[in-house]
Amino acid sequence: MGKSVGKNYFYNLIYQITVILIPLITIPYISEVLGPSGIGISSFTNSVTQYFILIGTLGINIYGSRIIAIVREDTEKCKVIFWEILILQLVTCLASFIIYIVIFGFNNIYSFYYLIQSIYILAASIDITWYFVGIEDFKKASIRSTIVKLLSVVCMFVFVKTFDDLWKYILINSFFMFVGQIIIWFYIDKSFMKLKYLKNINIFKHLKPSLHLFIPQIAIQVYMVLDKTMIGVLTNESEVGFYDNSQKIIRLSLAIVTSLGTVMLPKIANLHSNGDTEKIEAYLKNAFRFMTLIAVPIVFGLIGISDNFVPWFFKEKFLKVIPLMKLSSMMVIIIAWGNVFGTQYILATGKMKEYTKSVIIGAVVNFTLNIILIPKLLSLGAVIATLCAETIITLIQLYYSKEIVKSSWFLCGWRYLVSSILMFIEVYFLGKVLTGEIGTLIQITLGALTYFIILVIMKDELSGILLKKIRYFLKK
Repeated sequence: MGKSVGKNYFYNLIYQITVILIPLITIPYISEVLGPSGIGISSFTNSVTQYFILIGTLGINIYGSRIIAIVREDTEKCKVIFWEILILQLVTCLASFIIYIVIFGFNNIYSFYYLIQSIYILAASIDITWYFVGIEDFKKASIRSTIVKLLSVVCMFVFVKTFDDLWKYILINSFFMFVGQIIIWFYIDKSFMKLKYLKNINIFKHLKPSLHLFIPQIAIQVYMVLDKTMIGVLTNESEVGFYDNSQKIIRLSLAIVTSLGTVMLPKIANLHSNGDTEKIEAYLKNAFRFMTLIAVPIVFGLIGISDNFVPWFFKEKFLKVIPLMKLSSMMVIIIAWGNVFGTQYILATGKMKEYTKSVIIGAVVNFTLNIILIPKLLSLGAVIATLCAETIITLIQLYYSKEIVKSSWFLCGWRYLVSSILMFIEVYFLGKVLTGEIGTLIQITLGALTYFIILVIMKDELSGILLKKIRYFLKK
């Protein structure tokens, strides 16, 4: 990976981890105060709200970052396109907001919570993160996210005291999301704020290409959000709470791995527009190896610590999270590989038809299995359905990437698998004699050390480079 890619990966990693990790600080407290039912209501109403955010943004976030990456060298054209995309986003989000309020704002058992959740739609309407992704500037989004999330954590502990404060919990999350979108506007260059860029703009020319990305995003939303909606409809709020808490840990793990995908998308899109196939293959090969290096031990690590981690972190009410977390951990490696094939290659090179087909098939599989499995296995059924869907999507995307992905890429993974299995054995037995927060910390620390020591002994080139970079960073 080049210097700029590595730096942007670091900043985007901070952004992704901050979005999830800082709320994790509040999870033990919030889980205790609100319980499975409160967490479930918040998650269920938010899952419904996400559909309207999806409708409002119409695939603009991915399309916007890609088109900005392509035209960023032409400053004047970039500014015009920025305003065209933003105005289109404002119009579509406003329409979505009105429909949402009409349907859920009144005469619904959760109307009050839905009204508070609607702030997320307003936040999405002014979100310009796609611009900074397109110009490969991830530092600003990272700073914004960190500040906002820290403030939200403080408010959680100050204002959320009982189950009756559930509305405050939802308000804090949605309000600070809105504040975060306002803050990032202060990083926009003043030269953008000229009326000449609003003259003769054509917002609708971006509608069709955005819609091409909207269709796969609908499918993605099916297996990202519909799980919670269907669990809530087919079972109860508590099952949604169990499922949601298990997925928070998985999302944190995925943030560590897939942050590279967000960074690589504009990089590959730019290289593709210049016809540099050789560099694309080199970047993707390194990205695949790096993701495998990180994802495989995360899978085994999550399985190894879950029995010890869940009781103290989520409390006794959430013990059902343990099997959900163990099974869900398999998704980390599957989604990591899918990120390379789908986001970093297929999507970045403009193969929308292939990308759309893969996620639609996965969404249909996910929806069908949800209907069959959730009534019988509850939240565990949703995990199984999602795991199957993600596997199918990744396999299809691998097929569509076969002209650039080589079988030799997979052979490099044997070292990571062996090291991870040995690490798991150590972590698992440590969990038998150590308990609580300190026990989990020791499991993670010794497990990570064991993993990298074994790789160094095996003379793995990539892990050696990674450790050198870490040492260099610590010395600075």
